[in-house]
Amino acid sequence: MLLANPYRPDPRVRIEARTLVAAGYRVQVLAWGRDTGKTEMTDEEGIEIIRVGPVCPFRSAWRMVSSLPRYWMAALRASRSLQFDLIHSHDLDTLPLGLCISRLTGKPLIYDGHELYSAMVKDEVGPMYRPLSMLEHLLVKQADSVVTVSETLAGILSRGRGDNARIVRTSPEATPVSAEEIVSIRAKYGIGGFVLGYLGSLEPGRFVEELAEAFAPEDGVTVLIAGSGSLQDRVKDAAKQRSNVVYIGSVSAEEALRLTAASDLVAAMMDHRNPNNVIGTPGKILNSMALAKPVVTNEGLEIARLVESVGCGVVTRYNRDDFRRSVLESMKDPARLKGMGEKGKNHFDKHLSWSKSRDELLAVYRLLLGTDQ
Repeated sequence: MLLANPYRPDPRVRIEARTLVAAGYRVQVLAWGRDTGKTEMTDEEGIEIIRVGPVCPFRSAWRMVSSLPRYWMAALRASRSLQFDLIHSHDLDTLPLGLCISRLTGKPLIYDGHELYSAMVKDEVGPMYRPLSMLEHLLVKQADSVVTVSETLAGILSRGRGDNARIVRTSPEATPVSAEEIVSIRAKYGIGGFVLGYLGSLEPGRFVEELAEAFAPEDGVTVLIAGSGSLQDRVKDAAKQRSNVVYIGSVSAEEALRLTAASDLVAAMMDHRNPNNVIGTPGKILNSMALAKPVVTNEGLEIARLVESVGCGVVTRYNRDDFRRSVLESMKDPARLKGMGEKGKNHFDKHLSWSKSRDELLAVYRLLLGTDQ
């Protein structure tokens, strides 16, 4: 697997790699250790992690563009000492590297599209967006197989290919959390009353600032925020100024699930003017459905249509006043919220659980390795 982050760990890569190890595959993740720049090899949960440099800041798009070829060259050199039968490129920033290794070795290549990459970086690259989008389309067509996270994205990434992209969702392997555990989690983080949880990236377009400022202490809503990003200082300031805002920084995937279970309502608001937000399936929504927790999201997103059709949450407009009104109205009807959560759980178990995605992932591997029965 090729990965342009340090794998600390990357949730999607981790669940895929663990699934493959459990199925008897040997998995090596050739990651970009851009946080330290050090070359190192570790074993994490039976997954072999090989990290190479160089150092590169996480929130500098142009530094990333200039440093990325150096990671490709370091990873290409490292790959020469590895034995493998298949290459699995995660996102567009590793696809040129994956194609190069595939051509040099004759090994098949899977492209794993976590999102529409050109749309994700559109604001950062400006006029380079259109040629980058064309390059993305051209390179994706050359992969031997494509997996991605949703039906909509699968349709986009399948254009011009002779086969359809397979859907492998980043669904959690969630176990129920007891009432006693929820009490313990709330006590650990000092949260109580009606808890509105946000667990994710603290970046523009994720409704982070609006969420932190939407409620006063007298509203009775505790706003729990976990994650990291360019807006974390503003979230910290909000937590200092408002007693009902609790910021706990970054947490592990397992702890994020526990905090989801300890929330009464989970916020999954995203700016619908960003194409990636429109077609994406946020992990926080899958986590919420898996744990029978209702969500609040906004109009204009594909996922909002799912929430409405299943009845597993509240859909509002992407502005602070409507969001605030929707949350306060929901808070008054706990029985309705519980029913929403149960509907989400039922739909998740039938259609979105990891067991279905696991079968799709393993089917791709068997097909490309010639072991399909």
